[in-house]
Amino acid sequence: MKKIDTSDMTLVHYGREWPHDSPPCSRAMVSKLERNERLVFWLQPRGKTEQDQVPALKLPDGFYSLSLRMMKAIWRHVRLKKGFHNRERAQLGGYKLRIPNTLLTEKIRTQSRFNVSEPRVCSRLVF
Repeated sequence: MKKIDTSDMTLVHYGREWPHDSPPCSRAMVSKLERNERLVFWLQPRGKTEQDQVPALKLPDGFYSLSLRMMKAIWRHVRLKKGFHNRERAQLGGYKLRIPNTLLTEKIRTQSRFNVSEPRVCSRLVF
């Protein structure tokens, strides 16, 4: 986890501070992160769009970025269905991302491996 410099960031959506003594990046804490979006703060660089937003966890000494493993645990329940839009209303007005863009590209990549096309039906049968 890397500390995020929030001097040029705008808070788009607030979450809760990390309540445990152990750091959230440890393997033992993954179970505390699972499906727990309440912990996530969304930060947007000033002058940038929603696509540039970053999720962060707030520890007592500041905001920290999430690793891909942590993102996968937090947003495990999100499924990419047909017509999926990665935008939703934020608490403080405007919009925020539903899941981080890095996780979205990872989910799309993983899903493409399991997409199966319909079998073609031959118009002529040859015996």
